[in-house]
Amino acid sequence: MSEVSFTSIIRPVSLAKFERETAGITNNVNHWYVEGAKKGLSAKTDRIMDCTALGLTDGENVFLMHIIPDLSSNKKYFEKIIAKIKQNIDITSEYIQGLLVGSKSYSRESQIGYNNFARFLKENKIPFSELKGGDTVHKIGYHTTKDEWLISNYDIDSLIRSGEKDSTKLLEIGFDKVKINKLDEVY
Repeated sequence: MSEVSFTSIIRPVSLAKFERETAGITNNVNHWYVEGAKKGLSAKTDRIMDCTALGLTDGENVFLMHIIPDLSSNKKYFEKIIAKIKQNIDITSEYIQGLLVGSKSYSRESQIGYNNFARFLKENKIPFSELKGGDTVHKIGYHTTKDEWLISNYDIDSLIRSGEKDSTKLLEIGFDKVKINKLDEVY
């Protein structure tokens, strides 16, 4: 593997900037079940609210899925999710890392689904950052060439338009829980 970065950038952006910078991404995850997952040099998804989105990158590709709570909280269906992940990306790669986004506290299924993903990542020793909850719908996109996650939602957009530039603060206001793993950097 050549020129693999060990540090992914997580960059909160305005909604307009998100649309501009992800306009060329053709891997749009817009079917929120396991068959809708996408793999490639880049991928994006939007309208993450009580769903859970998981992006895994190995430095060469990204594998992104967006799963509704009724499915991610179902133990039997979650086995299909794990199988799909293992079919598409080597979870034992020394370069693998992830981003977990979603979950709303008002939905029991949402919490269970999110926790299923988090448990899977921890059990497989996959380092990951978490952006959990928040009051609005979220958008995420990843570019392998930049090793960068773009993050946006209405709260982040509003803060940026009002002049806020501190990326950590944007994430902390845009989500209920922010946990950045040591392999990622907020920019």
